[in-house]
Amino acid sequence: MRAGVARVCTTPPVGTWQGGYAARNRPSEGIKGELFARAAVFAGDEGAPCAAIVSVDVVSLPFAVAEAARRQAEEMTGIPAGSIALCASHTHSGPTTSDARGNEHYVRVLEKQIAGAVAAAARNLRPAEIRLGRGQANFNVNRRLPTPRGIGGPYPEGPVDKEVLVLRVDAIPEGEPDYVQANGVPLALLFRFTCHATSGPALEQGGYNLHGDYPGAAAGFVERAYEGETVAMFLQGCTGDVRPHLVGPGGNWRGAAYPTEVHAMGRELGAAVIAAAEASAFGKLPGSQPGDVAVAGKTILLPYSKAPSTEELRRMLATGQWADGRALGERDRSWTEKILAQTEAGTLPEGRPAEIQVFRLGAFWLATLPGEVFVEIGWAVRDAVAAAAGTSPANVVVTAYCNGSVGYVPTASAIELGGMEPNTHRGGGAPGCYVPEAREIFANTAA
Repeated sequence: MRAGVARVCTTPPVGTWQGGYAARNRPSEGIKGELFARAAVFAGDEGAPCAAIVSVDVVSLPFAVAEAARRQAEEMTGIPAGSIALCASHTHSGPTTSDARGNEHYVRVLEKQIAGAVAAAARNLRPAEIRLGRGQANFNVNRRLPTPRGIGGPYPEGPVDKEVLVLRVDAIPEGEPDYVQANGVPLALLFRFTCHATSGPALEQGGYNLHGDYPGAAAGFVERAYEGETVAMFLQGCTGDVRPHLVGPGGNWRGAAYPTEVHAMGRELGAAVIAAAEASAFGKLPGSQPGDVAVAGKTILLPYSKAPSTEELRRMLATGQWADGRALGERDRSWTEKILAQTEAGTLPEGRPAEIQVFRLGAFWLATLPGEVFVEIGWAVRDAVAAAAGTSPANVVVTAYCNGSVGYVPTASAIELGGMEPNTHRGGGAPGCYVPEAREIFANTAA
């Protein structure tokens, strides 16, 4: 195997609109942390590079933006676009990546920066190997507490993944290693943790500053620990129902982190990454790991659940109520009007394209999923990939928010319970939440 890495600063100018919080009513006003596109490119022992993974400090990447960046990267490197994974950190304090609100110029530049990071990494290939380390961080929690008022609140008993997974990429020394000069610093650490990047300050207390949230703080902590010789790449897990455990004295959510908490979370995660990375390499002879590299991917149509009938939609508009008697809000009415028009015109979409990739990197597998996937779906994908590959689930890493956004992908039980996530489709104009079988669809596709 050969590998190359690169890091490109993508921080936009102050005045760029941010993504993540709909309540923002003005552009960014400052910069509290630089943003980056960090790339790792892989190839076999001979031949052209064949795979690339890029961690990008943004809340999400629209399909059009991801495709444009991947096409440019393919033109520059020859790596097929379908063998390139663009993984958003999901920071809610980065720039919006849609063309809305005057961000068009920045988004075009960002596409080039992402492609440039891939190209720079591809120019620096060297013999390498990969190991997998594991650790733990504890600042995340399930956010879907069932209450008499509905779904929402800190839910420590709910599904959550506290594992920190670290793919350590090392250059293999050529010739007899110099035990005095060799310092064992990795080329790259691709680390995955599962937690919404929503720990920034409240809007009026600094929420208009650009920064990478805890993922950016963690990556910076790791890179400083290795004196700038390592590229630390954050991969967001399946965190659709998981967020930072920020609670007040009464046990309810705090709206935002206290001033020091973003960096505290970054240091906790970064320390776990370093410990896992060093443990994975301790006692191992350089050059002892297998080096196969391969990528498989497939784009499916992830089906929507059935929309209300024409008669029901008309009744909702006439009465101003849902079937259960709740009042239709302004956004709900707009959604109802749109779905009724599409139904009558025969243009109601059946689903949304969703791309799933599986990378083989030496003895390990990395599966990429689009959108805000619930944690249990990630576990199902992990197990399905492991079974198909004939390996242990411990050798599989699953990351989400990749190659375009499809919104929330909840489990069947979450859809039945309701709450915010299964109902966000209306804000995006979709006719329904995804089908309850989304878990099986993702798992079967990845396998």
